[in-house]
Amino acid sequence: MKHKLPVVLVILCGLAGLCADPPSERLGGAASRNCILVPNPTNTLLLRLYTNASPDSSHPFNTFDIEVNGRAWLSSPGEIEWKRASAGAVSNVLIWFHNLLLDHEGPVMGATNHMKVIESASGADWHYVSVDVTAAYRDRVQEYRRAILFVEPSMFVIYDHVIAKQPVSCQWVLHPPAATVVDPVWHDLRLESPQGGLRIGAPEKRHAPRSWERIETAVDALLPGTVTMQLAPTNKLTRLELLTVFGVQSGGTKTDYAFRLLEGDHSIGARIHRDGLPTIVAFRTDPAATNVSLTGFPFNGPVGVDVFKPKPKPGSRK
Repeated sequence: MKHKLPVVLVILCGLAGLCADPPSERLGGAASRNCILVPNPTNTLLLRLYTNASPDSSHPFNTFDIEVNGRAWLSSPGEIEWKRASAGAVSNVLIWFHNLLLDHEGPVMGATNHMKVIESASGADWHYVSVDVTAAYRDRVQEYRRAILFVEPSMFVIYDHVIAKQPVSCQWVLHPPAATVVDPVWHDLRLESPQGGLRIGAPEKRHAPRSWERIETAVDALLPGTVTMQLAPTNKLTRLELLTVFGVQSGGTKTDYAFRLLEGDHSIGARIHRDGLPTIVAFRTDPAATNVSLTGFPFNGPVGVDVFKPKPKPGSRK
């Protein structure tokens, strides 16, 4: 029997583009196009996904940064930390970098294992890009697609679709700032400060309870000021449908989030309430499927987004 694991978390960002390493992290003084920026290089809310699987890349493959006005709330290990780990300065650290682990192992580094952009799309309130990550996990998976969806004004959803060759254990490992805590009631991750913060939630699927937990790893010593957080089901899986929603707060603002997982015959998504206003995000799980819908919400293409906007009251300004 195949098991499915949907997961949800939240972020912020707009339309994707290729990017070069920051000037301080260029190898040999030359910029390399080794990441994807969502939404775009000029946006104040930014997600940077690293796509270069070479051991010589400046950041670990398939890790990412989240920045607001240049302030990093989640950071991929930089060139110095990555090179120390690659040289074996910290024992067994490679598997614990900010990444998706299958059978306790991260992606395989190799010059031919880079991810490729499959498709991109945008709408009035959203921007979407999907990449093929299969090559770096091909010893364990038949297929691995990762999609990043930005929903204005302040939400990112990451969708990971994995088909394993045989049942595998799964771990989603993040390294947020040390002040991040696990909420004792909802079991999501929360970081709050006067400068802003994060909300990372994981709605549960019936019969598959899960919650974030803090664990000790070698990365804690390599990345001072961070902690290791893990989300891991207890059973092995052959199919992974993982939604990740990062809610990013800017300084002086705070948004309340609530999540509900949604599933259809050929789709998966979530109803996400932001300060009580619902947004539906939907992803097609079968690329060949047509006439796809999610709980009565039909959508065309690989993704659908429905943002509820209350009508202005009569006589009020828009």
